[in-house]
Amino acid sequence: MYNVLWLASWYPSKVDSFAGDFIERHSFAVGSFVKLTVLFIVKDETMERGQSIVEKIQHNNHVVYKVYYGRSSRYSLLERILSYRTYRQLQKKMYKQIVSEMGKPDLVHVHVAMKAGMLASYLKRKFMIPYFVTEHWSGYFKESVPNVYSGNWLINNQNKKVLNHANLLFPVTQNLGNTINKYFAKIKYVVIPNVVNTDLFFYKPFQSEKFRFIHPSSMDDNKNPKGILRACKKAKVMGYDFELLMVGKLDDSILEMAKQLDLSKDFVTFKPAISYAEVAKEMQHSSALLLFSGFESLPCVILEAFCCGLPVISSRVGGIDEVIDKENGILVESGKVEELVVSICKMIDNYADYNRHSIAQKAAQKFSYGVVGQQYFDQYKQLLNP
Repeated sequence: MYNVLWLASWYPSKVDSFAGDFIERHSFAVGSFVKLTVLFIVKDETMERGQSIVEKIQHNNHVVYKVYYGRSSRYSLLERILSYRTYRQLQKKMYKQIVSEMGKPDLVHVHVAMKAGMLASYLKRKFMIPYFVTEHWSGYFKESVPNVYSGNWLINNQNKKVLNHANLLFPVTQNLGNTINKYFAKIKYVVIPNVVNTDLFFYKPFQSEKFRFIHPSSMDDNKNPKGILRACKKAKVMGYDFELLMVGKLDDSILEMAKQLDLSKDFVTFKPAISYAEVAKEMQHSSALLLFSGFESLPCVILEAFCCGLPVISSRVGGIDEVIDKENGILVESGKVEELVVSICKMIDNYADYNRHSIAQKAAQKFSYGVVGQQYFDQYKQLLNP
């Protein structure tokens, strides 16, 4: 069995339980095929200066090392420099510990090039260990804030080196792969999508008296929740009877807009951020997913909705048009509220045309743990035993 080390720039932790949760799901998918070790290092602002803690977690099919470290200085500029140095030192220290406890890896797999990929580049240079990079970050799109084109030159240059030295890139969409190659780094790539836990997200028939859209997101400006509220208000005025459930971190300005638009509690419901399993249950009791983002790579929430059999209305950004077609949803131009209104009405009018069971079945055949895990394993096998 191949011994594979994953280096994650994002991963769920006590600092942020949601950051990189999609990378964690990838690890569950791949862990069934290889001996997998995950290393994630993150700064914890609540810790004492100079302190570091290692947390080792044994899952059924893989091991995760989470390393937390405190600030090094009270001065912001010096802190950035010292934090960077501490991160690099901890990477090398943890690699020695992992080799001692888990054995030397046959290959390294980086999830999000910076900052974790710096260790992969070093290991390839020093020990000739090959590495792959899976890239999820929407920061390669110029519309994104922040993005690689306006960031720190030193960090961006290091990011480019990590990509250029990789044996292969796995973007989650064709669009992301093309964008990286066109604007940032020339590298051969193979698309492997995000993954869905189909034990939670699956088709479940239900009867509802009223059509319900669901919008789970971070509720930041890029997700454009206010544009969604405006569009839903207009559709409501046109006589369409439906509900809207918005799930995520609430902002007072969003609640104020709902009040100004006179959107009653019977029409729009707000819920704070909920667990992954609870999102699945809410989807299974909804009719369709509604997104209106300004930029994206490929939101996992779309794939999760498909696995529940929900058709999707989404803005045509990033690689979203690679997964949405006339059988499973409607695409609109980002920011075009009137176009979103038309699409909301169109979906409600033609909802019977969507085969929810078929949508879920096709999605599971593309995005389940077994399918995506096999794709990664095939690439590992091709590299190590060509």
